[in-house]
Amino acid sequence: MEKMSKEELLKMLNHALELEHAAYIQYLSHAELIEGENAEPIIERLKEIANDEKNHQDKFRSLIGMLGGIPSMS
Repeated sequence: MEKMSKEELLKMLNHALELEHAAYIQYLSHAELIEGENAEPIIERLKEIANDEKNHQDKFRSLIGMLGGIPSMS
């Protein structure tokens, strides 16, 4: 197996950051759309999952920074 370059690793980490951000937005958006009598537990769960995605973003940003990269949201 060939060793991955730092640039390749940073590219992959930034891609993962972008995916986590997209998931975060998606969960929050869905939470805004839920309606009905039993909606509150579902809304709260979606917000919890969104928060998990935000925490993942923070970890990716930290890793990228530790490697001397710049977090990307393109």
